[in-house]
Amino acid sequence: MRFRFTLLIVGLLTLSVLAPIGAAAKRGAGEVRVPTLPAELRRSRSLGFAWRGKLSRGVRLKPNDNLRYVTEYEPLDHFYGAWQLVQLLERSAQRVAIRMPGARLSVGELSGRSGGNLPGHASHESGRDVDVGFYMLDARGRPYDAYAYANFDDRGRGINPNVGLSFDVKRNWELISRLVTDGDARVQYVFVAQGLRWMLLEEGKRSGAMQAVIDRAARVMVPPRERHPHGNHFHVRVYCGPHERPKCTDQGPIWPWYPGSAPLTN
Repeated sequence: MRFRFTLLIVGLLTLSVLAPIGAAAKRGAGEVRVPTLPAELRRSRSLGFAWRGKLSRGVRLKPNDNLRYVTEYEPLDHFYGAWQLVQLLERSAQRVAIRMPGARLSVGELSGRSGGNLPGHASHESGRDVDVGFYMLDARGRPYDAYAYANFDDRGRGINPNVGLSFDVKRNWELISRLVTDGDARVQYVFVAQGLRWMLLEEGKRSGAMQAVIDRAARVMVPPRERHPHGNHFHVRVYCGPHERPKCTDQGPIWPWYPGSAPLTN
């Protein structure tokens, strides 16, 4: 009997470890799930590629107690996205606020109301891309809401004229871990400078995060090959939702957590 009881316990533990990491993340202690959008808003569609596409019935991301617009970009009103991206941002902002109260997620630009070319960007055309400002701290270690993005060096120190600010690695890791484990909107990329990427992965290890979460973050976070080095914000891209295909088109890499059947060509 004792042997059978031991096998039962081992089996239950194994099942708990193998449970989807997205589901585990969404059921964090004390966490309240963001209500699902009404059906008329969930009819939004990302069309075409992220860098050559349109947005149909885009959903406007609205600021709340956990989420703000980066002040510099507020007048442009480029805060429209596919509904799965908008809810991903709302859920992630809420998660960080619950785990580490006192700061708000700073969102720059998503897409225009109908998508298409967005000045200053090579993508952001179909509602699946968003620029997210870093969580940052002032010289006294307090959360700081900046007027514009602030640049940081590879050690997370503010670069002139932002000397005195620091990269809030704890909150930024909490954000990344939430983004990459979401079970509804599947993240393909988080573009970020290499030095900050290493800081975040080290924080994941230091905080005792599951290795599966760290490994997924390591795959998703990449420094851009060209153009902007992304030392002052994250650029997040999600895959097309299964309901948007084939009019919405993904291009590789296709990670194991890709939703639904992978495209035949990348």
